[in-house]
Amino acid sequence: MGDVQLTVLLATRNRAQILARVLNGYRCLVAPSARWKLVVVDNGSADETQKVLSAVKSSLPLEMHTEPRAGKNRALNKGLEALEGRLAIITDDDAIPDPMFLASWTKYFESKPECGLFGGSIRPLFEGPPPEWLVSNPHWSAMMFAARDLPEGPVEPDAIYGPNMAVRTSVFRAGFRFDETVGPNALDPLYPTGGETEFCWRVARSGFKCWFASEPLVSHIVQAGHLTLDAMARRAYRSGRARALYASRMGQTVAPPKFRLRQRLALWSPSAKSRFESRCAYHLWRGFRDECAANSARQDRL
Repeated sequence: MGDVQLTVLLATRNRAQILARVLNGYRCLVAPSARWKLVVVDNGSADETQKVLSAVKSSLPLEMHTEPRAGKNRALNKGLEALEGRLAIITDDDAIPDPMFLASWTKYFESKPECGLFGGSIRPLFEGPPPEWLVSNPHWSAMMFAARDLPEGPVEPDAIYGPNMAVRTSVFRAGFRFDETVGPNALDPLYPTGGETEFCWRVARSGFKCWFASEPLVSHIVQAGHLTLDAMARRAYRSGRARALYASRMGQTVAPPKFRLRQRLALWSPSAKSRFESRCAYHLWRGFRDECAANSARQDRL
């Protein structure tokens, strides 16, 4: 495949049914003008993932790899060995591509040569009805469902989200890799989120610029179980850990999230919206606090 210009890379673990829907989306793409391939890294699945992959191998330019050690970023790094072309599209196993997905990304082969990182549009695809007050709030919708609907133009690294991002392969040739100590990990259900954000900040600090490409679009599946208050509280906790961890690594002094008296009282509010916001604020604060304590303990051991 020496003439491949575009590589799509995703990691998957125990999501065979959802992965099948995603792969079907790639089968239905409008063919891009450039040759492309899809690299899928199975991160130790124990379900029918391999069967799902084998079923589409004849209808997609698919390369299958395995990384048995748990960790999404570890699996992505494994997949980087198979990259070809000028642009790597990094996505997720629960992100269904729009039919024009790859055709839209090919426009950036030559456009914006000063940019090494690109974010794309992400539309939540809910499997259960979400509260209207939640999806109508851009902050919570972005934090809980990875929604991205930004105008075309330059952005900060933290505006680029994992379900739809592109990286010039020159960035990886320069030696950049994903941090394997962060991000989704089956061995740590309360892992710090934002592995892609941490990667983008590191790359941007080295001089690569960031751009938001509004046309490439994926539909990010939000399972019904992810809409429960407990699930969203866990996500807030992981976000709090990430905020403290990345600030420490970049040598920044960041004030901890606030958890004020009125928010404490709102834990018992009759309003579902108030209870949600209060509980998430609490777990965001708790995750930040716990990560700061863990970092302090690590420093003491050095």
